[in-house]
Amino acid sequence: MTTINLDLPDTILESYQKNLPSLTREIKHAFIICEYLNGHLSLKQSAEALDLSYRSLLELLWSRGISIDALNDDELEEQYNDVLGLNSQYRNNT
Repeated sequence: MTTINLDLPDTILESYQKNLPSLTREIKHAFIICEYLNGHLSLKQSAEALDLSYRSLLELLWSRGISIDALNDDELEEQYNDVLGLNSQYRNNT
């Protein structure tokens, strides 16, 4: 993963001064979500980039007011196939 440097207003740095890892996490989340919403990353790629589970990423999006309706056709198909796979696993285990 590549590291970049950002110039931020002092007011932002002051508000996070005691918790810089939190600021780093917030910036990364915002950037990855923006890239997802602009169609540059899939949900799966976004979750991987943020080291989150698929469910955790959906919860993060919901917490920021981003609806699951933002899924594109490929992501909806992937979810559908995942559900079918889970159903198949369940049947094989019972």
